[in-house]
Amino acid sequence: MSRRLKAQAVSDLLGEARGLSSDFDQLSQVVSQEVGLSQTELLAMDLISREGRVTAGMLARELHLTTGGITGLIDRLEKAGFARRSADPTDRRKVIVTASAKERRVGELYGPLAADLRRAVEGYSEKELATLTEFIRRLRGVVSNTAEAIRRDAG
Repeated sequence: MSRRLKAQAVSDLLGEARGLSSDFDQLSQVVSQEVGLSQTELLAMDLISREGRVTAGMLARELHLTTGGITGLIDRLEKAGFARRSADPTDRRKVIVTASAKERRVGELYGPLAADLRRAVEGYSEKELATLTEFIRRLRGVVSNTAEAIRRDAG
């Protein structure tokens, strides 16, 4: 592949990645409005759902919120019926947060996306899927590192 063609391919790929970011932002906005949560609350529910149960401290770290901010967020999720909090049986100082049955509504809204994504990747070989997975892993790392650098420079 010539340099010009490779440069164009890289530009196309990065343009699509940038567009994907915007698409995910729009999807999160629509889902959060549909279920009555803020986008930060929806991010918290995603983390809780993926992990099954999280500590308030973990949520605060992942979402870059203060302890007061995370307490308010958990209060709102509990009041809206999406999450429950309980004391950690091994360390009463820790708060454990789990999803409630109402969280299924969020999953229902993302269900068609998950099914469509599975269909979209059906034709790829194992090697191609490994390459795509590695690219997304690297992309996430770059995005995360950039966000961290901005936070560090702002603080």
